[in-house]
Formats: sequence, C-alpha cells, structure tokens
Amino acid sequence: MSQRMVILGAGTALPDRDRDNTFLVWDTPQGGWLIDCGGRAYQQLLRADCAPLQLQGVILTHNHPDHIYGLPALLFHLWLAGYDGVLPIYANPPTLATARRLIEALELEQHGHMCRVVWHALPQDAAQTIVERADLRITTMPVCHTRPTLGVRIEDRRAGRLLAYSADTAPCPALERLAQGAHTLIHEATARHADEGHGHTTPRQVGALAAQAGVARVVLIHYSAEYVMPEEQALAEVRAGGFTGEARIARELEAYTLEEH
Repeated sequence: MSQRMVILGAGTALPDRDRDNTFLVWDTPQGGWLIDCGGRAYQQLLRADCAPLQLQGVILTHNHPDHIYGLPALLFHLWLAGYDGVLPIYANPPTLATARRLIEALELEQHGHMCRVVWHALPQDAAQTIVERADLRITTMPVCHTRPTLGVRIEDRRAGRLLAYSADTAPCPALERLAQGAHTLIHEATARHADEGHGHTTPRQVGALAAQAGVARVVLIHYSAEYVMPEEQALAEVRAGGFTGEARIARELEAYTLEEH
C-alpha cells in the first residue's frame, strides 16, 4: 500500500453543498495522521478506507472552530469503537489549550468517554519534526494567519518526494520555505482579491508561490466555487500567477500519492 494524502473536507470556514470544512489524512500502511478535525472525522476516515483504529496521531494547525470542532466527537467515537492505543495530538500551545477546553466542556475525560491521548505542544515560531522514521518524515512550520498557525511538510522517503500543506495563511516568507522543493502543494485559496486580508491567499498568489517554489502539482483547498470564484476562474488565476504544472481543485475523498506515474 502506498502512502497517500486523502482529502476529507475541502471547503472554507462556511461549508457549501459540495465541500465541508477542510481536513485531511496522510494515510500509511501503519495508519493515518489526521491533519485538523472536522465534525465527520470518524465517518470520513471510514469512507476513505483509512482505518480509524489504526490512527497514528492528530495534527491541529490552529484553533479556528472549523479546524478543531470535531476533535471531541472523534475521541468519543474512537472510545466507542475500542481504540486501545494512546493517541498523540500535536498543536501549538493556544490550539492545544482550546482543544482541551472543548473536551472539558463536554466532560469526556471526567466520565472516561474518550480514548486515551497525550498532548504535544509544538513551537509556533520554528519548524519541528514530529515523525522521523525510515519511510516518513512529518514537520510542522509556522505560517501567517490571523491566529498562530502551522503548515505541514510531509516527506514520503520511499517515493523520495515532498508534499506541503499550507493550512490557512496569507503569502509570506515562511510559506515560501514550506513549499520549497515540494512535489505537491495543497494550498488554501480562500481570498478573492489580494487586498482582502483576513490571513488568506488568492488562487493567483498560490500560482505565483508554486512557480517560485518549483512544485509539480497544485491542489486548491479551503476553497468554495460559491464563495470565492468559479472553478474554471480559480484554475485560470493559478495559471495567471505563473504556474504551468498540474493544477486541481481538491475534492472530498480524493487521494494523492507522491510516487512516479
């Protein structure tokens, strides 16, 4: 079985009829690494043929509601299903604090209604490798959003290629470092205009970054054809930014590998 990134949700903070809130899983033969946690995490893992009971860990990029609100439900569902491991959860300190308050509000730990977890605080101003093994390296790196946020770099060492996930971010030098050398860049595309602000990126800015970083494939995520711009226009904007490689719109349950085709 190849390592692969599966899109579990692909939409903006406000879902539309085709896209739920953005979250993903890096699936390996040993189990998956969940990146952020939407409300249907357990079900979406099943639908993606990623075994929930083999989940290796959770990485939370930041503490906006659409990226973490599903965590208590996931921990409850894993407990109901008999998850017998200890699930590591990685995030920067403010995100960990918010996640723990969510769990406390639902009294999951007090009543023993969640799987066992261990909390790992990640630096919000420096890169940190959280997985280092013969076939895989996962590193978090700070990006530029309205709250402290971490992008993710994943190296499939057997394929010899990198994947970068921007998380929610505006263009910034840290993002350029995240994307440099990646084969596949999964990047948010929430802003319609460069002057909108709000810590997000336009499709044209994604194209410019991808061209500069030399990536082969761009996948637009945290995007809505209804709220941002039509799909054809978004892909044309990526091209207008100077990118000439493969450009796609993320779709739920779509999977990407880094192997040669």
